[in-house]
Parts: sequence; structure tokens; C-alpha cells
Amino acid sequence: MMAANLAALKYENNIPKSVLLRRLIWNAVWLVAFRPTPRWALHGWRRMLLRLFGAKIGPGCRIAPSCFVWAPWNLEMGTLSALGDSVDCYTMDRITIGSKVAVSQRSFLCTGSHDTASLRRPLVTAPITIGDHVWIAAEVLVLPGVKIAAGTVVGARAVVSKDLPAWMICAGHPCVVLRPRATAETDTPSLASD
Repeated sequence: MMAANLAALKYENNIPKSVLLRRLIWNAVWLVAFRPTPRWALHGWRRMLLRLFGAKIGPGCRIAPSCFVWAPWNLEMGTLSALGDSVDCYTMDRITIGSKVAVSQRSFLCTGSHDTASLRRPLVTAPITIGDHVWIAAEVLVLPGVKIAAGTVVGARAVVSKDLPAWMICAGHPCVVLRPRATAETDTPSLASD
């Protein structure tokens, strides 16, 4: 009896058809005009393509051609920030990235998941916010709803499932605060600032 009930359930896709159409067009543009560009050049071209699809990208940002943004209209980046090789921005909800942020290669910023309390697994989303001067090292997973405060460094392959405080070194699975981040600059913000 249970197997028959499970078989009758279908994946609940509550993504509007207009979004699916925009994504289809974006995927074609990404494949033909964004992805084939050389890594070391045409940063302005890639910024322009993302902006054409609604992204808010500050001046001087560098987005690697292998970086994929699921829905550019849900991406906002400050000035001089970078998305490295094969970064995946799963922008089912808003991703806001501050200024002078580095998101290193193969990291995954994930704003969407499914409600495990329902056998229909409906889509659930929550925004990700990343403050200024953050460095997200290689292959980090940032889960929906997370806020990473200014100046924080997230170590390679960390899984960030909870908010992280400002100006800390964090790492692990799950990601935890290891120690304060000290910098050589004389204008280092205090740990109380955000």
C-alpha cells in the first residue's frame, strides 16, 4: 500500500514557466557566448552578459568563464569581487556578495533545497549573504540562508550551514570558528564591526 502511494507522488516543481524560459535562454547564452571566452580576458564581456540577464555586478569584478550562475537576476556583487573557476551559484534565491570578495574554484553557493518533511519534496529557498573582504577557499559548500559576515575566511572544503561572524578564520565539516583573522594592514577593522 505504501509503495503505491509513493509511486503516485510526483516531484513538485513550483518554478514558474517564465523563469524556466529565461533560464533556457540564459543557458544558451552561457554556452555560446560566456563559457567559450578565455579565462584571462573578456571580463567586461562576461559582466555585461550577466547584467543583461538582471545581475547587479559592480565594477572590476572577475567571473571565470567556467563559473555558472543558475539565474543571473538573483545575483548581486559589489566591486572588485571574483568568482573562480567552476564556481556554481545556484541562485534559486538571492545571492548577495560584497566588495573585494574571493570565491575560489569549485565552490558551491546553494540557495535551494527541498522540504524533507513532505514526501512531495517541495522546493524551499533562502538567500545567501556574503560580506566585504570575505575569502571562500576552494570547494566550499555554502547552504541556503547562510550569512557570512565581513572579513571572514572559510577554509577549503568546508560545509557552511550556519551564519559565520566577522573577521574570523573558519573551517571544517560542519564549518566552525577557529580563531580571529589578523591582517597586516594598519586599518584592520575591529572584530566588533560588520
